[in-house]
Amino acid sequence: MDFLKVMNVVVNENDGAAKRWSDKRVLNETMLAPVTAELSGQGQMFKTEDGLKTVTVIDEAKRWAVSTVKLKFSDADWSAYNRLSVWVYPEAVGFQNFYFHCTIYNQDDKPQTHAPALIPNQWNHIIWEIDDIARGKVKTFSIGPVFFGVPPEACPEVKFYYKNFAVQKVNPDYTEGWDLDKRIAYSHSGYITESKKIALTQTAKNNRFEIISADNKRTSYPVKKVTTELGSYIVLDFSELTEPGRYRLALDNRITPEFIISAFPFRPALIKSVAFLKTLRCGDDVMGVHSPCHLNCHTFHPDGRMVPNHGGWHDAGDVSQFEICTAEIAYALLKNGEINMDKALAAEIRNEGRWGSNWLLRTHFGDGYRALAVHYSMWQKNILKNTAAISPRDIAENGPFENFCAAAALAAAASAYKNRDKIFADWCRRTAEADFWFAVDGLKKGLFTKRWGPLAAAQVDGHGAIAAAELYTLTGDKRYLRQGAVYAETVCACQEDKLPAWQRPLRGFFYKNPDHKEILNYEHRGHEQSPVCGLVRMYEVAADYPDAPKWLASIKLYREYILNTIKLTSPFNLLPAYIYDVTKINLNDHIYSKTVWTEEKAREELIKQAQAGIKLDADIYIRKFPIALGRRGFHATLLSKTKAVSAIARLLRDNGLIQIALDQLEWILGKNPFAASTMYGEGYNYHPLYVAFSGQMVGALPVGIQTKGKNDRPYWPTGCQSVYKEIWGHTAGKFIEVLTDIIAFYQKQ
Repeated sequence: MDFLKVMNVVVNENDGAAKRWSDKRVLNETMLAPVTAELSGQGQMFKTEDGLKTVTVIDEAKRWAVSTVKLKFSDADWSAYNRLSVWVYPEAVGFQNFYFHCTIYNQDDKPQTHAPALIPNQWNHIIWEIDDIARGKVKTFSIGPVFFGVPPEACPEVKFYYKNFAVQKVNPDYTEGWDLDKRIAYSHSGYITESKKIALTQTAKNNRFEIISADNKRTSYPVKKVTTELGSYIVLDFSELTEPGRYRLALDNRITPEFIISAFPFRPALIKSVAFLKTLRCGDDVMGVHSPCHLNCHTFHPDGRMVPNHGGWHDAGDVSQFEICTAEIAYALLKNGEINMDKALAAEIRNEGRWGSNWLLRTHFGDGYRALAVHYSMWQKNILKNTAAISPRDIAENGPFENFCAAAALAAAASAYKNRDKIFADWCRRTAEADFWFAVDGLKKGLFTKRWGPLAAAQVDGHGAIAAAELYTLTGDKRYLRQGAVYAETVCACQEDKLPAWQRPLRGFFYKNPDHKEILNYEHRGHEQSPVCGLVRMYEVAADYPDAPKWLASIKLYREYILNTIKLTSPFNLLPAYIYDVTKINLNDHIYSKTVWTEEKAREELIKQAQAGIKLDADIYIRKFPIALGRRGFHATLLSKTKAVSAIARLLRDNGLIQIALDQLEWILGKNPFAASTMYGEGYNYHPLYVAFSGQMVGALPVGIQTKGKNDRPYWPTGCQSVYKEIWGHTAGKFIEVLTDIIAFYQKQ
């Protein structure tokens, strides 16, 4: 059954950027004339009447096998062109899509790659805007599929036809910075009836704009001009409009597509997010994506025991799975299902949370060890003997943070199902309690996983407080309250509660540990919500506890920090990333290739990035986006901070904070300099995403808008590549968590 249709949500893929790109007027075009063409990797290549053909039999046991056509040039100068164009026809049986690599090798730059997903048995038009890529001395352009085995429903022999290789000149997309020009940035999903309703642009001939209703009634409002650190903008404020309905915005001769004003305009985005998670399911028959997969995959305990690890959700475009992400997604779904007033939708959300909970139950060894990181990484037949290359890499570990994450999720599952399925609920409760005490014991012993290493106390103890609050709510056992108070005390000790002697002092942010040596920050997966939500949940369940005033004071200090830093990104009101002390850059916080970066060069690059932020004092800077080397794309860090903000807003009934949380959702859904929604299938101008193993997935959020070089400004190129455009369940989970607080806040209103 099609979940989107059942929920009455329609997706028009012509609203995406791909259609707009294909409709661009080509101003100039030249067919490519390579010196030679050859095949690299598997298969054979043949010339055809109108191009090239390759024939390959995929090695079913080999990852990352390629069959790449290489067109070689003698320092070709493509400076007069800014788009590559080629047509490709994949001929295959049983494959849902093919993951391609298109790479330019230019003498004056490192290779640049675009990774589109192609639909089999039809002509696919690959167009790649390269306006910001060096192309004055092109040595090679290569194109071809990357293979990840063969799913059970597919046949290994595949053919690819290529024709019409060309470079073109088009009017390029805007890809970096804070400028809008004539673009109108607004929330494509819409606006909550009681919230602010603001759109942004940079040019206006008229001093008024109009809001057009579905019945063509026009209401005009004055434009407002503002100048901030980011530039000069035209603010289009129609907050006084509170009539629910469908509207468009008109300024001069520009009219936006339709958006909604309602009590909860994010309902379609929520439904699409859940639909996305359903397509990420591992081990299930997902129509249009894959047959039941990875049924032969297992995680091994150091003592030799093993558990099947299929189930849950594939993590990202690489179809791996991580316990932390699965647990947080399950928790997000179960908490949303708990408060969502749409009964049919709440049931679907709750049951999807159960899908993830079952994976947490299945991969629990009963002694603190769990499946931690699962590297499926390819399609295979579900035959047990074929796991030799996969399963030995999947070793269970005992990590306190992972066990706290599982305990919180399973406690939420037990609460959700205690009156619906008592046997399942009791299993979840017993496992949650066991995981919690394994985490408590592991934390006392100083345990941490080999994969992630020592983690920040603010993060681990913060999530311990969340799990403790959930278990206290579930069981009434005051041991959890007392243990949660211990963790809340640590979280408070990690916070800067005094104004430091900086030129521009700030307080309320967190250090990693109570010693205040390193400031808490993230570059990829975001967990800034853990310390804040730990305090919030403890206060929610035990406001009369002796330490509760201290928790509330810490919560309010973080609120102060948010209100003082949000000013730095007006009028977009994007939550700035983190404070950095350039004398204490810790390379262990950053994922990067040691074949590309030496430690010295990596630290030097990160320091330069930090210094491109706003100076607070000698060696102290705050950036709008995180510093990073190999993991750029920042929806997760943004949404983890947004969750902290929305949780406080919900607790304090703070209209200002809930608006800041809404501003972040609006950024993700269109109110950004590119006027692009970043959720595939929601809103308008959304880009195709890096899906690798699958076709495009409605509701997918990517790793997120990135930065370029050391610049501290948004960068959203048209090319598709990991990591920034890679689909990620983690971002979807964080998005749903924020929506839960939005729903709860306005339901109480």
